[in-house]
Amino acid sequence: MSAPLPLELRLVAACCRPGAERAADDAVVRLAAHPALDGKALLATVARHRVAPQVLAALQKAGVEPDPATGAGLRDMASRAAMRSLLLAGESVALQTTFDQAGLHAIFLKGTALACLIHDDIGLKDSWDIDLLVPPAQIDAALTLLASRGYVLHRPDGLSPEAFARFQTVSKECVLMHPVRKVFVELHWKLVDNPHELAGLSLSRTRRVSVASGHLRTLADAELFAYLTVHGTRHSWSRLKWIADVAAFLRQKSEAEVRGLRDEAVAMGGGRGPDVALHLCSTLFDMPVPLQRLDLAGRYLVQGALSNLAWGEGRTEVSAHSRPWWMNRIGRHFTGGSRQAFLFELARNGRGDHDRVELGLPRGLTALYYLLRLPRWLWRRLAPVGRRAS
Repeated sequence: MSAPLPLELRLVAACCRPGAERAADDAVVRLAAHPALDGKALLATVARHRVAPQVLAALQKAGVEPDPATGAGLRDMASRAAMRSLLLAGESVALQTTFDQAGLHAIFLKGTALACLIHDDIGLKDSWDIDLLVPPAQIDAALTLLASRGYVLHRPDGLSPEAFARFQTVSKECVLMHPVRKVFVELHWKLVDNPHELAGLSLSRTRRVSVASGHLRTLADAELFAYLTVHGTRHSWSRLKWIADVAAFLRQKSEAEVRGLRDEAVAMGGGRGPDVALHLCSTLFDMPVPLQRLDLAGRYLVQGALSNLAWGEGRTEVSAHSRPWWMNRIGRHFTGGSRQAFLFELARNGRGDHDRVELGLPRGLTALYYLLRLPRWLWRRLAPVGRRAS
C-alpha cells in the first residue's frame, strides 16, 4: 500500500481529472479549502508536473480564487505555457507541410496533435518540444531538411559521422534546436528503445488532425494509446501531465471502446503499459475504466509511478540514485511483459550504449563491450576529477 499523495499533488490531480462531472468540481473546492494547503508548494507542484493551464482552468471553473500570490503565479505559468503551445503548433504545421512537400513521412507524437485530440483549446496542454517520427531510412534526409530551416543538432553533439551512424542503431531519437526561435525538436526513428516492445505497431495506421489552417499526421487511436502508455510506463509516469493526457484521451470513449484499445495495445506489444496506465487513471482520477488484475510486476510498476510522481512531496525532480530513480531503472525490465523484452534490457545494461557509440567494435568483438563496461564507466567518472585536481 502506497502512502497518501501530498495535499498539493492531490489538488493538482483533481484539477487534471477529465470531464465536467460535478464531483470533480467538488473535489477541487474541498482540497483547495484545506487549511494545510501551501500556495508556494502548490506552484512548485504545478511547475514540476507542467499542468498550469489545466489547474488554472479547473480552479476557475470550480469558482476557487487562490490567494493573490498563488493566483498570479498560476496565471503567469499558464500564460507562458499557452504562448509556447501556440509557437509549437505553428512550427509543427510548418514542419508537416515542409516534410510533405519533400516526400518524407513525418508523424507527430504527443504535443500539438495530441492537444487537438483531447482539448478544445491547444493552450490547455503545456508542451516543451516537438516530437517528430520518421522512418529510419529517412533520418539523413530529415536532418538535412531541419538544418535548412535553421535547426542545429543539440544532442548528441561532437560525434563523427561514423559515430552518429552507430548512435542511430542504439538510440531512438536525437534532439535539434532552433537557436533563434528556441524551439526543440526530438527527431525519432523508433518509438521505443526496446525492439520487443510495440513490435506489432503499424506506422501506416495514422490520422490527420486539423490545426488552424493546416494539419498534422499522428498515430491512429489504438497505436497512439499503445505508444502513450508504453512511453509513460518506461519513464515511471514521472509527470502527472502524461497520465492526465491518457485520461483525457479516454474521456469520451465507452467502456467497451477502452477495453478494445487496451486489447489492441497489448496485442501490438504494449506489454504491461496499457494496464498500468488504466490503473493509474483509476487511482489518480477515480475514472471508471475497465481494469485487469495486475501481476506482481504490474503492481511494482504502478507503485514506482506513484513514488515517482510524489517524490519530494511532488514538487521536485527525481534525483539520481533515489528510490523512485532505481524503481524506474528496474521497472523498465518489466514494461514489455515478455521474456525477450526482459532479456534485451539486461543485455543493454551489460554492454553500454555509450561504449558502442564511441568504440564501434567489429561484429566479432562485440562481447568485449561487457568486459569494458565497468572500467570505462569508472574512467569517465574519475578522469574529470583527476583533471580538476591537476
